[in-house]
Amino acid sequence: MNVEDFLEKIEETLDNGQKIAFTSKISVDIEEIRNCVDGIRDSIPEEIRQARNIVSDRNQIIDEANEIAEQTVNEANAQARETINRANEKAKEHILTAEERAKAAIADAEDKASALKADAEETARKMVEENEITARAKAHAEELIQKAKNQAEIITANANAAANETVARANAQAEEVRARAAQWSGDICTSAANFVQNVIGATERSLTNSLANVRQAKENINNAIGNNSGVVQNKQQQPPQQ
Repeated sequence: MNVEDFLEKIEETLDNGQKIAFTSKISVDIEEIRNCVDGIRDSIPEEIRQARNIVSDRNQIIDEANEIAEQTVNEANAQARETINRANEKAKEHILTAEERAKAAIADAEDKASALKADAEETARKMVEENEITARAKAHAEELIQKAKNQAEIITANANAAANETVARANAQAEEVRARAAQWSGDICTSAANFVQNVIGATERSLTNSLANVRQAKENINNAIGNNSGVVQNKQQQPPQQ
């Protein structure tokens, strides 16, 4: 059985109590109530251990704890109202009984009924304000709320620490990538400059060779033209043959 079951058992025992005539007292099974209180004491540590495992959602835990506290207060208020209504009904029954038995005792019966009603209302008020079971239920709900808040603060702190660590790692990786990119860019520029120098050197050598070939060809042409001119002059100076 859990705490709710024991509370229902206590309410059932109180409802089954016998009213002592002309008094504000009720005769109940005290051993049954003590057994229920002992059961609640044994169950509360187990419920607290179960509450420590609830860490998935801070808002849900707080809402549930508030709902439990509100439900407990509502149940206590409902119980108080029911007790008052029953007291009023019993008071009316006493008045009617007194009227039916003896009209001469009407005034006395009304006084006793009024006193009984006032006593019942006072008892109901004390049950709401001072009832040990209600107080423990409220304390248990407040404890759950506080534990939920503490757990939520721990989760938030861990999340912030993890986020900061992730940002630091990302910055370090970005810095490393930028350094590698700068080194790679420098290597590319150096390789490009070397390539251009090699191309220019090869072009200069090629142009030098080509210019030398052109000069050689020009010289050969000039030599060939000069030789042809000498042959023509020699032919003009020789006499014609008979």
